[in-house]
Amino acid sequence: MTPNTAKNKRKREHQAENKARVVSVLPVPRELLVAGVPLEPEIEVARQARMEALKAELRAMITQGKTEQALDSVMATLVTMERENDVLAWRVLQATRYRFGRSTERLSRDELKQLFLAFGGDGVAAQTEQELPVPAPEQPEQVSNEKALDAQGQEASPSACTTPKKKRHRVRAMKVAANVERNVSTVLVPQDERHCCNCKQEMKPFGYVEHETIRFEPAKIVVDVERREKLGCDCRKDAVTAPRVSVPSVARKVDASVLAKLIKDKCSLCQPLDRQRREFGRMGLDISDKTLQSYWDYTTDLLEPVSNAVLAGVFASVIVAADDTHLKTLNKSQKHGVFRGHLWCFVGTEGTVNGRETVAYGYTPSWEAIEITDWFSSIDGFIQVDGYAGYSREVEDDEGETRVAVPDERRLGCGMHIRSKFHQALLAKDGRASVPLKCFAELYAIEEDCKARNLSADERLDERRRRSLPLLDALDEWVDTIHPKLLPKSPLRRATTYAINQRSYFRRCFDDGRFEIDNGRCERRIRPFAVARRNFLFTGSVRGGERLATAFTLVDNCIILGIDPQLYLVDVINRIESGWSLRRLCELTPANWLAQQAAQQ
Repeated sequence: MTPNTAKNKRKREHQAENKARVVSVLPVPRELLVAGVPLEPEIEVARQARMEALKAELRAMITQGKTEQALDSVMATLVTMERENDVLAWRVLQATRYRFGRSTERLSRDELKQLFLAFGGDGVAAQTEQELPVPAPEQPEQVSNEKALDAQGQEASPSACTTPKKKRHRVRAMKVAANVERNVSTVLVPQDERHCCNCKQEMKPFGYVEHETIRFEPAKIVVDVERREKLGCDCRKDAVTAPRVSVPSVARKVDASVLAKLIKDKCSLCQPLDRQRREFGRMGLDISDKTLQSYWDYTTDLLEPVSNAVLAGVFASVIVAADDTHLKTLNKSQKHGVFRGHLWCFVGTEGTVNGRETVAYGYTPSWEAIEITDWFSSIDGFIQVDGYAGYSREVEDDEGETRVAVPDERRLGCGMHIRSKFHQALLAKDGRASVPLKCFAELYAIEEDCKARNLSADERLDERRRRSLPLLDALDEWVDTIHPKLLPKSPLRRATTYAINQRSYFRRCFDDGRFEIDNGRCERRIRPFAVARRNFLFTGSVRGGERLATAFTLVDNCIILGIDPQLYLVDVINRIESGWSLRRLCELTPANWLAQQAAQQ
């Protein structure tokens, strides 16, 4: 190798090193990190000696005509020193923050403001209000025969409206039949206001200001009428109206009981909104489809922050089971005007045998892995799923880093899905599939026996090691023996291929007594939605699928906890509409709500 070739090679190496340099951007000036830090004299002497040696080396290289090589050597030294300084400065900053920085988990004002804006809150309110409430969406579209009234029941003047009226589509007004029960409470004008302020004579009643609120009661519609007395003097110079007993936080024709019924019946009784509209009609309340849909949209949007809090709690569980089911979604731009969306079910447990389950739902417009990666990356515990390939597919996040939805070291398999493949082979008249099916029957018999004896996690682990692992070893040996002998496209070959691919995940279920050997709890929770889907058939948009996931999250948790969904939803809707604090959002989840009710009794 000639001297010029070696020189060019070293030059290219230095240039590549300079290009590969990653500049660390520190959040504070570097000078502030080393200000006022004294150094030992011995360190300064040693550094001066090294600098003198480097200077002599560089002078010798320049004397020999190696100027370019000398410059490259200086640049490489500077790059290395600056990189080391940045790393050390960053470590000092992190250590300082850890030692003296903010350590509380309580949300700061800025963090709470960002959460308020993320839930659709007003930017002006975020800057001005001291205590941020849970943001509420716009009121649903409805038509009433009553005049516009302000909070105290007085007619609102056009000049008082600060926001321009939106162009309203023609919506048929609600009608209440004459035979519907009405509870009328009369509010009289106070005694000190019953005399005319002009002639001092006692005023006489000439009418009432009525406020009707439609309240749902099981199997009937009731109209609450607050009749406020109006007094007027014969001189026609003065009039007065009795004040309202209680001013509602939201001026709406129906109260929270009607909104709660829409959510409860669609999720727990699988009743579409049109079927509920006809039920209201039989009770005497004639309400249009559009108004009812507007109430559904408003209520699910109002409850969405609570549903997100439940979803976050599920993701924080020790073990999370996940599965999905399809949901047709309307879209005029798609072929045939519909595409296949997916509703995902997440069931979280704390690792105790027969412990309480918490369920949450989410919607994705497709089955792509990128749609679910953010969800699964929020889970720190073990994740039990089936053999969907998207769980192991690599995707890039927003920062350009490659990751998979479900890491292999925290993934648990599902025995139900493995068994179903062999069952399909048996239905295809392949009698050899009866061998693994018999093995699965014995495995599930052991699991059933452990549950019947109410064994703890450690005791169940001992039983699995003693009784289940020999069966599992025999199953794996049979699969490895017969797999090479099968035709590539035969049903049994597909079953053995699936079993081999899921072997490591399925065997991990037997390494800890807290784990279940299948994903059955998630399959059972998602079954009511599959039944409801046969009634409402589809959702009208992607946003409609997200609203459906919100409703099923809250209602399904109420059913698990034994809570009446009607009572829970009415209370939560009233609290949010009354300005519930965003900081106390988690208190509205079904589990925390039940604990509060138990403490009050």
